[in-house]
Order: sequence, then structure tokens, then C-alpha cells
Amino acid sequence: MNFDTVTVRVGEADTAVDITVYRDVLSAVSPYFRSAFEGPFVEATDRSISLTDVTEQTFRMFLQWAHSQKCQLSNGAAFPQHGILVQKSTRKNMEQTTTGSAELQLPLRTSSSPNAETMPDTTAAIDEHDDYDDHRSMVTKALGQLYHANPEWIHGYRLSLLSFLRLYIFADKYNVPQLRDDILTAMIAQSHAWNWWPDIERELMKSAYANLPPSSKFIRLLVLSTAYCWLLEPETCSATRMRTMMEMNAEFAFEVIVVQNQMLKNSRSSGGLPLWLEDAVPDSCTLHEHLVQDAAQCRKRIRDQSHILTGLIEMCAADVVGITKESGEE
Repeated sequence: MNFDTVTVRVGEADTAVDITVYRDVLSAVSPYFRSAFEGPFVEATDRSISLTDVTEQTFRMFLQWAHSQKCQLSNGAAFPQHGILVQKSTRKNMEQTTTGSAELQLPLRTSSSPNAETMPDTTAAIDEHDDYDDHRSMVTKALGQLYHANPEWIHGYRLSLLSFLRLYIFADKYNVPQLRDDILTAMIAQSHAWNWWPDIERELMKSAYANLPPSSKFIRLLVLSTAYCWLLEPETCSATRMRTMMEMNAEFAFEVIVVQNQMLKNSRSSGGLPLWLEDAVPDSCTLHEHLVQDAAQCRKRIRDQSHILTGLIEMCAADVVGITKESGEE
């Protein structure tokens, strides 16, 4: 690795922060930064660049992700998969309700397990639905009962989606294709772990459509989760929800209707059997661009380096905690 450094100034002029970064770290993951610092541009001469539309927190999250590409545990073991991340204030409630936190640990084989190389790998990857694991199903059901009806949990979850979105917008604008794929994987992994898929929220949708192209895979995930989960909840009227979507964004509502029509066709052709989101998104590769790695390489990376994805989830969770503290919320 070349140890040449560059300076990245992030934020508006009055609050801008200079961050010193290894040039190769940026160039390795982003054609945008590689062109800026290695091409015939003033940034290459000055060895600095200004990103006025990026917050310090978002840029540092990006840097942490970039450095994590080569990070492994010292003993060579894989990081835990299917980590169930909950807000600190609600974790205590869960521990009081169960007989102990050990019940929430999913027994998964890591690369350091005996005969790990010869044993067949039947464990679902972090972004795959594992419906044959009874223990996992029990944990998922318990989480649903404890958190999904908790307004504080819902608020924190929506803040985490905004954190994912800010990072995705950065990756889209500054051409970090692998980060875009990884964010989608992290979101899908989190959704499986919590049994809770993204639902529409005015601020999230407004920001997504204002900063991303309508064809964005991030928006596509919102469309699919809305069509398969949010719109079909039995407790509410789907027509009322459709009107709500139309008021928020007519283009989004149209895409949801298209997906629902396709669901209806598939249901009829399969004998009227219900279809679930897992049918449309069996894993995150369904939504990946695969501009850096092909599908086979991507699946291997997700299994072997799941710490990169859990790291993204943890960063967004930490971002939510920071936002909550700044706003003075308890």
C-alpha cells in the first residue's frame, strides 16, 4: 500500500472539518476519488478535495467501511452473523422478559469451528431467509412481540433507515459501487433478523427521490417491501394506504402498483399460493449492481466477510444514538 495521504474537507464552509486519509484507501473503492487524485485535476496537485454536501459523520462511516474490507479477527474466525441489534433502552426490557440473553444467541458455525472446511455449509448467509431454523424463528417471534409495537423502537428504526440512506446517497454521488451493494445487504440482513422490512415514511421517501435516480436499487427495495409487506397488512385498508402513497410520491405509488399486479399474476399462475417478499428477494444479490464482483464472488464475500455488513448495521445504529443525543431525546 502507498502511504501517501490526502486531505478531504467535509461539511459547509463554517463548520468544515479536514480529514487526512490514505489516498489508496479512497482510490481502491471509488473511481471518482481515483480520478480526482490520480488524474490531471487540481485535486491531484493540491492533494485535497472539498465535499461540502457530506457530513463528517457520513464520511467517517464511509472510511470505516473502506478500512473494513481487509479487516479480520485476530484468530481468523468469522464475525458473528445475524446479529440482532436493538436500542440500548429497549434491550433491558427484552432481558427482563426472557430467562436470559443467551436465548437470543443463534448457534452458527464460524471458520474456526472444528471441521469447518469439511462440514457442509447449511447455515443461511446473513442476507438469506433461514426459515428452517426453529431457534431463529423463536427469536424472531420474540423480537416481534417485544419491539414492533414499541413507538421508541419504531422511531429508532426509521432513523436508522435515514442513516443508511445518507450513506447510500454518498456512495451514489461519489461512485462507490461496492458500498451501495453492501448497504442493501446490511438492510436486508437487518430486516431478516428483526422480521421487519422498511415501510414508507415521508422524510425517507422525500430524501430518496430528491437525491437518487428513480431507478436506484435503494428505492427499489422500498418499493418491494411496501408492496409485499406494508400495503398488505391485514389490520389496515390497503386503499387508504395507497392514497397515502399517492400523496407522498405518485411515481413511487405507481411502481408499487406494478409490483402488486405482478404478484397477482404470479399467484394465479402458481395456483393461488401466497407470495412473500422472500420470493422476490431471496438474497440481496437480487438488488445488487455487481459492478465490482460478479454474483458468485459476491455470495462468497457475504459469507466469508459478514463483519463488513454487521459493521454497517452497527455504524448506523451508533449514528442513531448520536442523533438522539443531539436532539435531546431520552
